[in-house]
Amino acid sequence: MPIDPESVLRDGGGNALPLNDGTTQFEFGYRDIRFVGRLEVGGGTVSLRVVGDLGPMPFSAESMPARSGLTRICAVANEELGGTHLRVVQGRILLGTETPLDPPPTATGLLTTLARFLLPARPYLDLIAVYLRPPLTPAPPGEPVLQPTWRRRRR
Repeated sequence: MPIDPESVLRDGGGNALPLNDGTTQFEFGYRDIRFVGRLEVGGGTVSLRVVGDLGPMPFSAESMPARSGLTRICAVANEELGGTHLRVVQGRILLGTETPLDPPPTATGLLTTLARFLLPARPYLDLIAVYLRPPLTPAPPGEPVLQPTWRRRRR
């Protein structure tokens, strides 16, 4: 029998439980990308932070066309999605957001918010996969993340 997602913060009698302050961390996979999330409850507010590591930003010496293409994808995605969802941090391309949720947090509210964040980003994830193999995709040991088409050819 499936669990009622609205009953997450209710007792056996259906009464709402008090909203306790605290932090819940979780992780999940979407399109062969590992995402980590953090749900923070405090002072009557609920905040969700989610970030996924899409892979390394190639160095210019590895592939200038791939680096330029990925940089452009990030810029256009941020324009279209609003805000800065795709960014490069310490040489890694990250997709993330921080957004408020309506209290009390429920599974339905959490999944709806995640879907509203991830589904519009899907076309950009597909474009990034033209350049980079998704992080959780099985590959032979030692296989570079950069797709073969974009690797610099040795002379």
